[in-house]
Amino acid sequence: MVKRFASLAPLLLAAVFAFPGSVFLEKGEALFIANKPQEARPLLEGALDEDPGNERIYLYLGIVYQQLGDLQRAIEVLKRGLNVAAEYKDVLYYNIGNDFFARKEYTFAEEMYTSAVSANRNLAEGYLNRANARLQLEGYEGAIADYTLYLQLKPQDPQRPKIEEVVRLLRQALDEKEKKHLDELARQKALMNDVLNSLNNAGEDAKNLSVVSIKAKDDPMDVDIKD
Repeated sequence: MVKRFASLAPLLLAAVFAFPGSVFLEKGEALFIANKPQEARPLLEGALDEDPGNERIYLYLGIVYQQLGDLQRAIEVLKRGLNVAAEYKDVLYYNIGNDFFARKEYTFAEEMYTSAVSANRNLAEGYLNRANARLQLEGYEGAIADYTLYLQLKPQDPQRPKIEEVVRLLRQALDEKEKKHLDELARQKALMNDVLNSLNNAGEDAKNLSVVSIKAKDDPMDVDIKD
């Protein structure tokens, strides 16, 4: 099965650097990198009080709250970060999507991933996670499109065989769905024919009415409709 959602933690860690003069941020970042969310949380909260315009702190805190199991708080702080975001808007949207996905709120997750890839069309993980959300929502055509885009952006991904298998199964599911639709259409047509046959057998007037109706359908008259 395809990984539930892709993580951007390596990208964030690669971008980490400390601001001189902020003890809260220096120590908070160090604990964040050391994967000690409980210890990092109060320091990063202090850093945010010191510098509410620093979008990276919102990102750190969002991940910390997620690690501590407080998804609502994670969503709230990441949304606040969007108000000041310039460089990391795509990652903020992306992480909000991950939090909604973790809460199985797939419609909101899809919306956030869409915002993420709108902010950064090369954000491969955004397409992968949106595909996974669309899969949960049974939006199979959209999921196929997103999986395909992801593989174009990440052709060497180790999950490629699994993703290709999911795409194959989705296409098969769509084919089955179409067949069922055609079967249903055939059933409806058969029911209509039965009704027409019963009307024809009810008397000559009914038969004539049916013929006139069919002729009118085949050869419609031009009608001038006035307002």
